[in-house]
Amino acid sequence: MKNEGAAFFMGTNTADGYVSLFPELFDAKDGWTVYLIKGGPGTGKSGLMKRIAQEAQQRGYLVQRVYCSSDPKSLDAVRIPALKVCLLDATAPHTLDPQYPGAAETIVNLGEAWDKKKLQENAQRIFTLTDCNKDLHRRSVLFFQAAACAMEDSRRRGLRNLNTEKIERYAQRFAARELICSNAKGEEKRCFLNGNTPNGFLTMFDTAEFYCDKIVRITDETGAAAGELMENLRRYAIGNGVRVLTCLNPFLPNGRPLHVIFPEERIGFFTDNFLQHFTPYAHKTLRGARFEKADEPVNGKQRIQFNKKAATQFIGDGVALLDKAKKVHDELEQFYIDAMDFDRVNQITEDLMKEIFG
Repeated sequence: MKNEGAAFFMGTNTADGYVSLFPELFDAKDGWTVYLIKGGPGTGKSGLMKRIAQEAQQRGYLVQRVYCSSDPKSLDAVRIPALKVCLLDATAPHTLDPQYPGAAETIVNLGEAWDKKKLQENAQRIFTLTDCNKDLHRRSVLFFQAAACAMEDSRRRGLRNLNTEKIERYAQRFAARELICSNAKGEEKRCFLNGNTPNGFLTMFDTAEFYCDKIVRITDETGAAAGELMENLRRYAIGNGVRVLTCLNPFLPNGRPLHVIFPEERIGFFTDNFLQHFTPYAHKTLRGARFEKADEPVNGKQRIQFNKKAATQFIGDGVALLDKAKKVHDELEQFYIDAMDFDRVNQITEDLMKEIFG
């Protein structure tokens, strides 16, 4: 779609629980205007952002969309970089409150448009569904933790046979040849290009194409070579004044990056494994085996295959719980939908558009 920018996740269920990168969507001290949208499920937060995103596109602005990993059809945030405007769902699990009220952030309260009496009449059912939804998400994390353990075991086995010096040399040669270095400190932005969702493990392939004229995929059975290469490239970029978009691993967000993108150079390196295949998009393929020690074959191949099957099963179990949580959330939403005055929501949206676009 014309003027449709990158789409990504800024929060997802991980082995560390729900991880939110929402505070990184804007810099309040850099002139951003931020709208923190508050309201219950089904109150129109995503619809409001979709309308404003569409209006921005029609006016010729590039729009970036952040999707909800609990419901990939819904928006969690919208960024309009040219205007330094950000709108985001500031409710749980990515709750945000203003740090500089009025000076940078404004609360948009959709609770103004609901019938409190109707919600109180259904309070017991709302309590039950809300608690059930939270419990299903909590249980899904246990399965993602198990999947992460299996994948981490394979990575550590791969590390034993890895020629780290060879990886470092490759990263240095690439950086010297392709990256635009400066004396300044590099700028790092973080996101999730992948998310654990009710629809499965999703990858934003279109975003890779949006940012990159050259996509390098790294096929790696254990994830060891890919992870070390990503981290080397990331560190070199930050240390040499290069802008980098670091895409975190939705299973181990504090571990090695899963992908790295260099927006200025329009080049990206992407991990290709049993969960995601960049084959149709790749301009070049690197095989993780090229970074192995030639005289030391990888040990435990049977265990690595077992880990892959186990991780696949655990992820499927976690996704099944997210799907149940989505169904519970849909039922919960209906109570709020029935209690909302959407004419009032439309008026709030119209007022916001006037404020944003003039």
